[in-house]
Amino acid sequence: MRLWSDNIQKHIVSALMCVTVLFCLAPNCLADDIDPTDISYVSVNPYTNEVTVSWYKSESANIKFTRILYIYEKSTLVKGNGIVDIPGNDDKTFVFKTDTVTQFTFDANEKPITLAVDAYSENGSNSTSLREYHTTMIASAKTTSCPSMIKISWTGYYGFEIAVEKYEIIESSNGTETIVKECNADETTCLLELNETKDRSFFVRATFTDCRGKKQTSTSCMCEVSQKAYKLPEYLKIESLDIEKQDITLTCLCDVSSDFRTYILSKAIGNTSEFIEIDTITLSSESSGKLIYTDKNAFESVPDVSYQISVYNNCDSLLLRSQAHPSLLQVSDYDDGRINVLQWNEQGENVLHYRIWRSINNGSEQIIATTNDVTYEDDISDIRNNCVSLCYRIETIYPDGVSSFMYRACVDKQYKLLIPNAINPYSDIEENRIFKPKYAFLAGEYKMEIFNRFGGCVFSSDDINVGWDGTIKGQIAPTGTYQYKIQVNLPNGEVILRHGVVNLFYKLTE
Repeated sequence: MRLWSDNIQKHIVSALMCVTVLFCLAPNCLADDIDPTDISYVSVNPYTNEVTVSWYKSESANIKFTRILYIYEKSTLVKGNGIVDIPGNDDKTFVFKTDTVTQFTFDANEKPITLAVDAYSENGSNSTSLREYHTTMIASAKTTSCPSMIKISWTGYYGFEIAVEKYEIIESSNGTETIVKECNADETTCLLELNETKDRSFFVRATFTDCRGKKQTSTSCMCEVSQKAYKLPEYLKIESLDIEKQDITLTCLCDVSSDFRTYILSKAIGNTSEFIEIDTITLSSESSGKLIYTDKNAFESVPDVSYQISVYNNCDSLLLRSQAHPSLLQVSDYDDGRINVLQWNEQGENVLHYRIWRSINNGSEQIIATTNDVTYEDDISDIRNNCVSLCYRIETIYPDGVSSFMYRACVDKQYKLLIPNAINPYSDIEENRIFKPKYAFLAGEYKMEIFNRFGGCVFSSDDINVGWDGTIKGQIAPTGTYQYKIQVNLPNGEVILRHGVVNLFYKLTE
């Protein structure tokens, strides 16, 4: 019976110990007996994804070790798994990688890690400080299309009885760290400008005061973006408006090196300023950048239509625009064709100035003048002897940088070819001493031949400015009648032939 009683007593003691262990697993068991450790901070190394946890030692005596616990449940009852025991009781910092700890099935840059540190006494009692945990931060980055920016997001830093003072977004580039933005404690997202760098790396740093009154920081994992800033168009203009029968053809110059290459064509009819979209055209980056569009049957006897070409960004914000009106410029001449007079209509009150472009014989256009008036006199005295066709365009410049081209007006000059009928090598008047034609607006291949009465050629020239001086092989030619033949092959294929006689005589002036 005694032996039985001793066995019963042992079983009762064992049962009471089990009840005690289960009770000690409750959150408040022995919490007042063992002073808990105090976590200073937890952090992620953004370059290596190593996790750091730092804590202050327990103030209780007889502490055998501290245990770092991974908190895997916080919703109803805080639950944790021990990941490492640190012997002794000191202020400590412990660094680890998740792939070295079996409890982790994810890396430190994939989701936040919540850690607590318990103190254990020599008799096995612990401080049960699971609820005094701290949590690492996870950062992510992506680009937004409208506006085109970088959006940095992060999980806010949580620490038991501490408050974050600020967050800093730090850009890391080739070992250099730069604070690119500072955010408030209640912010967990921010927007950054894109720049010309394609691959960029960022992490977030939280600043706070820990439970012992010391300034601490915690950093997030690294996040990256590969999108660089969009290249904006540098130019867009309607180069010309051409009318053929009832069709109006626009030729536009577009900057296809830009990232925005979709162009909207619009037109307005009458005096209204309301433009209506007529087409949308996208050019490839490999194209020449010349956009040609024909508006069928758009021309009337007195057309009153305007065109616009516009390019927008991803947010439908206007980047560039060019306007043109097809029939506002008129060209006339006076003073025997030496001056061309240009006239055009006012293009609004906010015009900065007008630029006048001119091309000669379908050559390249050149700016010949800038004016604030709506008329201009072009003196062509110095070019009229070698031009057949002149074309003009008026470019309107507005203060906001928008330019507008009017329809190109061209004038085909009628050539003039006047041939004298006599020469006097001794005349006081220089033009009477040389036999050559007077001309204007004449271009092409030229040849003049002089024949004597027997049909022999006594002089020839392929330069219209070089004439016959009345000599043959350096000797004064006999007076009398000579025949001439002049031929000009015009650039348009037309051939001018002139035959006649020239009288050579000598008369000394008194």
